[in-house]
Amino acid sequence: MAGSQELWFDPVSVFDSDCEEEFESVQEDTLSLNGLEGVASSNISSLRDANYGEHSSLVDQMQKPGGLSTGNSARNSASEAARISNSQILCSKDVNPQLKYDGASNEVKQPVFLDDIASSAGEGPGKEVGLLDNCGILPSNCLPCLASTVSSVEKRRSLSSSPPSARKKNALKLPFKWKEGHPNAALFSSKRLLQRPKAGSQVPFCPTEKRMFDCWSHIEPGTFKVRSENYFRDKKKDFAHNHAAYYPFGVDVFLSPRKIDHIARFVELPVVGHSGKLPSILVVNVQIPLYPPALFHSEIDGEGMNFVLYFKLSDSYLKELPPHFQENIRRIIDDGVEKVKGFPVDTNVPFRERLKILGRVANVEDLHMSAAERKLMQAYNEKPVLSRPQHEFYSGENYFEIDIDMHRFSYISRKGFDAFLDRLKFCILDVGLTIQGNKPEELPEQILCCVRLSGIDYMNYHQLSLNQEPSDTSAET
Repeated sequence: MAGSQELWFDPVSVFDSDCEEEFESVQEDTLSLNGLEGVASSNISSLRDANYGEHSSLVDQMQKPGGLSTGNSARNSASEAARISNSQILCSKDVNPQLKYDGASNEVKQPVFLDDIASSAGEGPGKEVGLLDNCGILPSNCLPCLASTVSSVEKRRSLSSSPPSARKKNALKLPFKWKEGHPNAALFSSKRLLQRPKAGSQVPFCPTEKRMFDCWSHIEPGTFKVRSENYFRDKKKDFAHNHAAYYPFGVDVFLSPRKIDHIARFVELPVVGHSGKLPSILVVNVQIPLYPPALFHSEIDGEGMNFVLYFKLSDSYLKELPPHFQENIRRIIDDGVEKVKGFPVDTNVPFRERLKILGRVANVEDLHMSAAERKLMQAYNEKPVLSRPQHEFYSGENYFEIDIDMHRFSYISRKGFDAFLDRLKFCILDVGLTIQGNKPEELPEQILCCVRLSGIDYMNYHQLSLNQEPSDTSAET
């Protein structure tokens, strides 16, 4: 069970944070082989070196006369020892069950480096069968999920027609294409383009008590747990005050072949009066990828969807919210900085790095999950996430937009979300934002905005046309 939990979440490199309980979506370069986070880092490093550094040396050795001859007993002994060692590492009880099957996303992954090694080294006579077993690198019987689907003859023909530098470049950069028959392959071609729709016109509203799906509802701010007034003494959290700075008035879902930044330029926002100190409208644009996460190349743009949440400033925010929270909202909008004590010198940090996402699945018991998935859900559901650094901010005439870019989330974070993507239409999601309190006088934390999304099925929605004149009253901040 512990090995399954480590499949998606790396508590060291993925969910590192300044505090004990908050996480952040920091992008990282941790090497992973379809969920082999349970293997020791030294073993992983040795596998990576085998993929990258030993490719050329293996080819040279196998092309030399007698390079793998049966008469060279010392070399055969070393190869056999290496093969046994790698087999023990990769076939351990913790990781072997997961290697047998890793979900639907494996259908589009390409075994780049192992294929290159196998096909390049297989050029010698009589070395086509059992080659990886002889050289002691990544035995194929322990990695069924990395098995090649291309014959060795075709691989040798394609590799021999291109120089080594081109081969390496092609291996590192594989273009993403949907597999034939994938439900998303024809999704975008069948969806019509919307020209400047009214904000909030796509997803219908439904009262919370009706329990309908594919709609949005109001959710009480007091249902979220935040840092309490004595958090720095007892590390306890409590339910927030039942007031928010902004309340929802609409939700949209748009499909798009590429990410859409500053989406407020392409929708028709309602005309509301100026509030003076704070913008009257808050737009939260959550950019969600629909292509599977890739381990060996960092795709951060492609086919996806935008969950756009619209909020209106509370009429009574001046009375209901403490002055320090109002000031912190203003510092977020103005892109203020704060001095953080450090060694050897203090540093200035953008205040926007305090923005924190509150999220939970409200109907966990209604979802069909495996034991490992349920354990992960119980461990990480309702855990706040610092949105840094995958966020951008834009301001316009009487509105402020926050873009949260999930395309840039770490591989492990995206892998976990991708596993639940098909079940998104069965989930009741409560989403909120707050500003992290780092000082006693900033506690308890307050809710910036919140909304409930009930069973959103993105297959029911359309594309947003970008072939239109964007609003001239907007600017990036």
